[in-house]
Amino acid sequence: MNEHSMYMSEWMEHGEETPVVMSSRIRLARNLDNHVHPLMFTSDIEGQKVINEVQDALPDMQTLQLSNMEQRDKLKLVAKHLISSELIKQPASAVLLNEDESLSIMVNEEDHIRIQAMSTDMNLASLFEKASEVDDELDRKLSISFDETLGYLTTCPTNIGTGMRASVMLHLPGLSITKRMNRIAQTINRFGFTIRGIYGEGSQVYGHVFQVSNQLTLGRTEEQIIEILIEIVQQIITEELNVRKQLDQHSSVEMEDRIYRSLGLLRYSRLMSVEEAAMRLSEVKLGVDLGYIELSDFNFNEMMVAIQSPFLINETDEISINEQRANVIREHIN
Repeated sequence: MNEHSMYMSEWMEHGEETPVVMSSRIRLARNLDNHVHPLMFTSDIEGQKVINEVQDALPDMQTLQLSNMEQRDKLKLVAKHLISSELIKQPASAVLLNEDESLSIMVNEEDHIRIQAMSTDMNLASLFEKASEVDDELDRKLSISFDETLGYLTTCPTNIGTGMRASVMLHLPGLSITKRMNRIAQTINRFGFTIRGIYGEGSQVYGHVFQVSNQLTLGRTEEQIIEILIEIVQQIITEELNVRKQLDQHSSVEMEDRIYRSLGLLRYSRLMSVEEAAMRLSEVKLGVDLGYIELSDFNFNEMMVAIQSPFLINETDEISINEQRANVIREHIN
Protein backbone atom coordinates (compact mmCIF):
# COMPACT_ATOMS: atom_id res chain seq x y z
CA MET A 1 0.00 0.00 0.00
CA ASN A 2 0.99 3.65 -0.10
CA GLU A 3 3.81 5.00 2.04
CA HIS A 4 1.25 6.78 4.22
CA SER A 5 -2.00 4.85 4.43
CA MET A 6 -5.43 6.46 4.30
CA TYR A 7 -6.79 3.48 6.19
CA MET A 8 -4.56 3.35 9.24
CA SER A 9 -3.58 5.85 11.90
CA GLU A 10 0.12 6.67 11.91
CA TRP A 11 0.72 4.75 15.17
CA MET A 12 -0.39 1.52 13.47
CA GLU A 13 2.02 1.99 10.58
CA HIS A 14 5.06 1.85 12.86
CA GLY A 15 4.30 -1.54 14.38
CA GLU A 16 5.40 -4.87 12.95
CA GLU A 17 2.70 -7.42 12.24
CA THR A 18 2.83 -10.43 14.52
CA PRO A 19 0.96 -13.76 14.14
CA VAL A 20 -1.58 -13.07 16.90
CA VAL A 21 -1.46 -9.62 18.59
CA MET A 22 -2.90 -6.85 16.42
CA SER A 23 -3.21 -3.94 18.87
CA SER A 24 -3.78 -2.94 22.50
CA ARG A 25 -5.82 -0.21 24.13
CA ILE A 26 -6.34 1.41 27.51
CA ARG A 27 -9.56 3.37 27.95
CA LEU A 28 -10.37 5.57 30.95
CA ALA A 29 -13.95 6.76 31.55
CA ARG A 30 -14.34 10.08 33.38
CA ASN A 31 -17.15 12.52 34.12
CA LEU A 32 -17.36 16.17 35.17
CA ASP A 33 -19.25 16.73 38.41
CA ASN A 34 -20.60 20.14 37.30
CA HIS A 35 -22.59 18.67 34.38
CA VAL A 36 -25.31 16.02 34.06
CA HIS A 37 -24.14 12.88 32.26
CA PRO A 38 -24.37 12.96 28.44
CA LEU A 39 -27.37 10.65 28.21
CA MET A 40 -29.27 13.19 30.36
CA PHE A 41 -28.51 16.26 28.21
CA THR A 42 -31.67 18.22 27.42
CA SER A 43 -30.02 20.29 24.68
CA ASP A 44 -26.91 20.51 22.49
CA ILE A 45 -25.85 23.56 24.50
CA GLU A 46 -25.01 21.41 27.54
CA GLY A 47 -22.94 19.06 25.40
CA GLN A 48 -21.11 21.93 23.71
CA LYS A 49 -20.14 23.37 27.13
CA VAL A 50 -18.45 20.07 28.00
CA ILE A 51 -16.64 19.97 24.63
CA ASN A 52 -15.38 23.54 25.17
CA GLU A 53 -14.11 22.73 28.68
CA VAL A 54 -12.25 19.61 27.53
CA GLN A 55 -10.84 21.43 24.49
CA ASP A 56 -9.57 24.28 26.70
CA ALA A 57 -7.96 21.76 29.06
CA LEU A 58 -6.14 19.99 26.18
CA PRO A 59 -5.22 22.78 23.73
CA ASP A 60 -2.43 20.78 22.03
CA MET A 61 -4.84 18.20 20.65
CA GLN A 62 -6.87 18.49 17.44
CA THR A 63 -10.62 18.71 18.06
CA LEU A 64 -13.11 17.27 15.56
CA GLN A 65 -16.73 18.29 16.19
CA LEU A 66 -18.85 15.42 14.92
CA SER A 67 -21.77 17.74 14.16
CA ASN A 68 -19.57 19.44 11.52
CA MET A 69 -18.59 16.18 9.82
CA GLU A 70 -20.15 14.10 7.04
CA GLN A 71 -21.58 10.76 8.17
CA ARG A 72 -19.07 8.88 6.02
CA ASP A 73 -16.14 10.64 7.70
CA LYS A 74 -17.53 9.79 11.14
CA LEU A 75 -17.81 6.13 10.12
CA LYS A 76 -14.19 6.19 8.95
CA LEU A 77 -13.19 7.21 12.49
CA VAL A 78 -15.19 4.23 13.81
CA ALA A 79 -13.46 1.88 11.33
CA LYS A 80 -10.08 3.15 12.53
CA HIS A 81 -11.14 2.54 16.19
CA LEU A 82 -10.73 6.24 17.04
CA ILE A 83 -14.36 6.64 18.13
CA SER A 84 -17.23 4.31 18.95
CA SER A 85 -20.41 3.94 16.92
CA GLU A 86 -22.27 5.18 20.03
CA LEU A 87 -20.51 8.56 19.90
CA ILE A 88 -22.03 9.26 16.46
CA LYS A 89 -25.53 8.96 17.92
CA GLN A 90 -24.96 11.72 20.46
CA PRO A 91 -26.25 15.16 19.36
CA ALA A 92 -23.28 17.16 20.73
CA SER A 93 -20.08 15.14 20.58
CA ALA A 94 -16.43 15.47 19.61
CA VAL A 95 -13.12 13.64 19.51
CA LEU A 96 -9.69 15.04 20.35
CA LEU A 97 -6.68 13.44 18.62
CA ASN A 98 -2.94 13.74 19.01
CA GLU A 99 -0.66 13.91 15.97
CA ASP A 100 -0.25 10.18 15.28
CA GLU A 101 -3.77 9.33 16.54
CA SER A 102 -2.44 7.02 19.26
CA LEU A 103 -4.42 9.13 21.73
CA SER A 104 -8.13 9.65 21.22
CA ILE A 105 -10.41 11.47 23.67
CA MET A 106 -14.11 10.93 23.01
CA VAL A 107 -16.30 13.68 24.46
CA ASN A 108 -19.96 13.07 25.35
CA GLU A 109 -20.34 9.41 24.54
CA GLU A 110 -21.85 7.49 27.49
CA ASP A 111 -19.50 9.46 29.78
CA HIS A 112 -18.27 13.02 29.37
CA ILE A 113 -14.71 11.88 28.67
CA ARG A 114 -13.27 8.61 27.40
CA ILE A 115 -9.49 8.66 27.05
CA GLN A 116 -8.06 6.02 24.71
CA ALA A 117 -4.36 5.20 24.35
CA MET A 118 -3.49 2.66 21.64
CA SER A 119 -0.45 0.79 20.32
CA THR A 120 0.48 -2.23 18.19
CA ASP A 121 2.26 -4.10 21.00
CA MET A 122 1.14 -5.48 24.36
CA ASN A 123 2.83 -2.86 26.55
CA LEU A 124 -0.34 -2.02 28.45
CA ALA A 125 1.57 -0.49 31.36
CA SER A 126 3.05 2.09 29.00
CA LEU A 127 -0.39 2.81 27.53
CA PHE A 128 -1.85 3.27 31.00
CA GLU A 129 0.93 5.74 31.79
CA LYS A 130 0.16 7.65 28.59
CA ALA A 131 -3.58 7.76 29.31
CA SER A 132 -2.91 8.74 32.93
CA GLU A 133 -0.89 11.78 31.83
CA VAL A 134 -3.98 13.07 29.99
CA ASP A 135 -6.15 12.13 32.96
CA ASP A 136 -3.88 14.08 35.34
CA GLU A 137 -3.97 17.11 33.04
CA LEU A 138 -7.78 17.02 32.96
CA ASP A 139 -7.90 16.54 36.74
CA ARG A 140 -5.76 19.66 37.25
CA LYS A 141 -8.03 21.83 35.11
CA LEU A 142 -11.49 20.30 35.51
CA SER A 143 -13.63 18.93 38.34
CA ILE A 144 -13.72 15.14 37.83
CA SER A 145 -16.43 13.04 39.52
CA PHE A 146 -14.74 10.86 42.13
CA ASP A 147 -15.85 9.12 45.32
CA GLU A 148 -13.36 7.98 47.99
CA THR A 149 -15.17 4.64 48.37
CA LEU A 150 -16.44 3.91 44.87
CA GLY A 151 -13.69 5.54 42.81
CA TYR A 152 -14.50 7.26 39.49
CA LEU A 153 -18.23 7.76 39.00
CA THR A 154 -19.41 6.64 35.59
CA THR A 155 -22.76 6.54 33.79
CA CYS A 156 -22.76 2.74 33.66
CA PRO A 157 -22.23 1.02 37.05
CA THR A 158 -19.98 -1.62 35.41
CA ASN A 159 -17.32 1.07 34.86
CA ILE A 160 -17.32 2.47 38.41
CA GLY A 161 -14.02 2.15 40.28
CA THR A 162 -10.97 2.55 38.08
CA GLY A 163 -13.15 3.47 35.09
CA MET A 164 -10.60 1.53 33.05
CA ARG A 165 -11.04 -0.93 30.22
CA ALA A 166 -7.86 -2.63 29.05
CA SER A 167 -8.11 -4.62 25.84
CA VAL A 168 -5.98 -6.56 23.36
CA MET A 169 -7.03 -7.31 19.77
CA LEU A 170 -6.08 -10.84 18.72
CA HIS A 171 -6.13 -12.77 15.44
CA LEU A 172 -7.23 -16.29 16.44
CA PRO A 173 -8.01 -18.35 13.32
CA GLY A 174 -6.73 -21.61 14.83
CA LEU A 175 -8.95 -21.48 17.90
CA SER A 176 -11.88 -20.17 15.85
CA ILE A 177 -11.62 -22.84 13.10
CA THR A 178 -11.39 -25.61 15.72
CA LYS A 179 -14.38 -24.10 17.58
CA ARG A 180 -12.60 -23.53 20.90
CA MET A 181 -13.54 -19.87 21.40
CA ASN A 182 -16.71 -20.53 23.44
CA ARG A 183 -14.77 -22.57 25.98
CA ILE A 184 -12.11 -19.86 26.27
CA ALA A 185 -14.78 -17.17 26.64
CA GLN A 186 -16.48 -19.11 29.46
CA THR A 187 -13.15 -19.67 31.24
CA ILE A 188 -11.96 -16.06 31.22
CA ASN A 189 -15.45 -14.83 32.12
CA ARG A 190 -14.99 -16.41 35.55
CA PHE A 191 -12.03 -14.07 36.13
CA GLY A 192 -13.97 -10.95 35.16
CA PHE A 193 -12.78 -10.77 31.55
CA THR A 194 -14.65 -11.08 28.26
CA ILE A 195 -14.14 -11.72 24.53
CA ARG A 196 -15.92 -9.53 21.99
CA GLY A 197 -15.90 -8.81 18.27
CA ILE A 198 -13.50 -6.50 16.45
CA TYR A 199 -15.38 -3.29 17.36
CA GLY A 200 -16.03 -4.13 21.01
CA GLU A 201 -19.29 -4.61 22.87
CA GLY A 202 -22.13 -5.93 20.74
CA SER A 203 -20.03 -6.05 17.58
CA GLN A 204 -19.72 -8.89 15.11
CA VAL A 205 -16.68 -11.15 14.82
CA TYR A 206 -14.94 -10.53 11.49
CA GLY A 207 -12.05 -12.57 10.17
CA HIS A 208 -11.36 -14.52 13.38
CA VAL A 209 -10.45 -11.25 15.15
CA PHE A 210 -11.38 -10.98 18.83
CA GLN A 211 -11.01 -8.32 21.51
CA VAL A 212 -10.14 -9.54 25.02
CA SER A 213 -10.86 -7.05 27.81
CA ASN A 214 -11.71 -6.70 31.50
CA GLN A 215 -15.32 -6.52 32.64
CA LEU A 216 -14.64 -5.65 36.29
CA THR A 217 -13.42 -2.15 37.09
CA LEU A 218 -14.19 -2.13 40.83
CA GLY A 219 -12.18 -4.04 43.46
CA ARG A 220 -8.94 -4.26 41.50
CA THR A 221 -6.28 -1.66 40.84
CA GLU A 222 -5.38 -0.68 37.28
CA GLU A 223 -2.07 -2.51 37.66
CA GLN A 224 -3.82 -5.71 38.79
CA ILE A 225 -6.26 -5.58 35.86
CA ILE A 226 -3.40 -5.13 33.39
CA GLU A 227 -1.33 -7.91 34.98
CA ILE A 228 -4.19 -10.44 34.84
CA LEU A 229 -5.15 -9.45 31.28
CA ILE A 230 -1.58 -9.93 30.03
CA GLU A 231 -1.44 -13.35 31.69
CA ILE A 232 -4.77 -14.39 30.09
CA VAL A 233 -3.73 -13.09 26.66
CA GLN A 234 -0.38 -14.89 26.82
CA GLN A 235 -2.19 -18.16 27.59
CA ILE A 236 -4.56 -17.59 24.65
CA ILE A 237 -1.60 -16.85 22.35
CA THR A 238 0.15 -20.05 23.46
CA GLU A 239 -2.99 -22.09 22.82
CA GLU A 240 -3.53 -20.45 19.41
CA LEU A 241 0.03 -21.17 18.29
CA ASN A 242 -0.24 -24.79 19.52
CA VAL A 243 -3.45 -25.30 17.55
CA ARG A 244 -1.83 -23.82 14.42
CA LYS A 245 1.08 -26.24 14.86
CA GLN A 246 -1.31 -29.19 15.17
CA LEU A 247 -3.26 -28.10 12.10
CA ASP A 248 -0.02 -27.74 10.15
CA GLN A 249 1.21 -31.19 11.24
CA HIS A 250 -1.99 -33.23 11.01
CA SER A 251 -4.18 -31.37 8.50
CA SER A 252 -1.62 -29.70 6.27
CA VAL A 253 -3.30 -30.58 2.94
CA GLU A 254 -6.70 -29.36 4.19
CA MET A 255 -5.15 -26.18 5.59
CA GLU A 256 -3.16 -25.53 2.43
CA ASP A 257 -6.29 -26.04 0.34
CA ARG A 258 -8.30 -23.71 2.57
CA ILE A 259 -5.62 -20.99 2.45
CA TYR A 260 -5.04 -21.17 -1.31
CA ARG A 261 -8.78 -21.12 -2.00
CA SER A 262 -9.01 -17.90 0.01
CA LEU A 263 -6.02 -16.45 -1.82
CA GLY A 264 -7.61 -17.31 -5.18
CA LEU A 265 -10.91 -15.69 -4.22
CA LEU A 266 -9.16 -12.51 -3.04
CA ARG A 267 -7.12 -12.31 -6.24
CA TYR A 268 -9.91 -12.94 -8.74
CA SER A 269 -13.33 -12.17 -7.21
CA ARG A 270 -15.32 -9.30 -8.68
CA LEU A 271 -17.81 -9.04 -5.79
CA MET A 272 -17.09 -9.55 -2.10
CA SER A 273 -19.04 -8.85 1.09
CA VAL A 274 -17.22 -7.49 4.14
CA GLU A 275 -17.84 -10.76 6.01
CA GLU A 276 -16.29 -12.91 3.31
CA ALA A 277 -13.43 -10.46 2.70
CA ALA A 278 -12.50 -10.51 6.40
CA MET A 279 -12.62 -14.31 6.51
CA ARG A 280 -10.50 -14.75 3.36
CA LEU A 281 -7.96 -12.15 4.50
CA SER A 282 -7.73 -13.91 7.86
CA GLU A 283 -6.99 -17.26 6.21
CA VAL A 284 -4.38 -15.72 3.90
CA LYS A 285 -2.76 -14.08 6.95
CA LEU A 286 -2.69 -17.54 8.56
CA GLY A 287 -1.05 -18.92 5.40
CA VAL A 288 1.62 -16.20 5.52
CA ASP A 289 2.29 -16.87 9.23
CA LEU A 290 2.55 -20.64 8.65
CA GLY A 291 4.92 -20.08 5.71
CA TYR A 292 2.58 -21.61 3.12
CA ILE A 293 2.57 -18.48 0.97
CA GLU A 294 4.64 -15.34 0.52
CA LEU A 295 3.01 -11.97 -0.19
CA SER A 296 4.87 -8.70 -0.57
CA ASP A 297 3.45 -5.75 1.40
CA PHE A 298 0.54 -7.76 2.82
CA ASN A 299 -0.73 -5.89 5.89
CA PHE A 300 -3.64 -7.66 7.57
CA ASN A 301 -4.42 -4.79 9.99
CA GLU A 302 -4.60 -2.31 7.15
CA MET A 303 -6.72 -4.50 4.89
CA MET A 304 -9.22 -5.18 7.68
CA VAL A 305 -9.88 -1.42 7.79
CA ALA A 306 -9.70 -0.91 4.01
CA ILE A 307 -12.59 -3.35 3.39
CA GLN A 308 -14.98 -1.39 5.65
CA SER A 309 -17.78 0.35 3.76
CA PRO A 310 -16.97 3.98 4.75
CA PHE A 311 -13.74 3.76 2.73
CA LEU A 312 -15.56 2.40 -0.32
CA ILE A 313 -18.69 4.53 -0.69
CA ASN A 314 -18.38 7.10 -3.46
CA GLU A 315 -21.48 9.06 -4.41
CA THR A 316 -20.14 9.79 -7.90
CA ASP A 317 -19.41 6.13 -8.56
CA GLU A 318 -22.23 3.81 -9.52
CA ILE A 319 -20.47 0.51 -8.85
CA SER A 320 -21.57 -1.40 -5.78
CA ILE A 321 -19.70 -1.44 -2.49
CA ASN A 322 -19.08 -5.19 -2.89
CA GLU A 323 -17.55 -4.52 -6.30
CA GLN A 324 -15.37 -1.68 -4.96
CA ARG A 325 -14.26 -3.92 -2.09
CA ALA A 326 -13.20 -6.67 -4.49
CA ASN A 327 -11.32 -4.10 -6.60
CA VAL A 328 -9.41 -2.73 -3.59
CA ILE A 329 -8.46 -6.23 -2.47
CA ARG A 330 -7.25 -7.28 -5.93
CA GLU A 331 -5.05 -4.18 -6.12
CA HIS A 332 -3.24 -5.12 -2.94
CA ILE A 333 -3.06 -8.93 -3.06
CA ASN A 334 -0.21 -9.81 -5.39
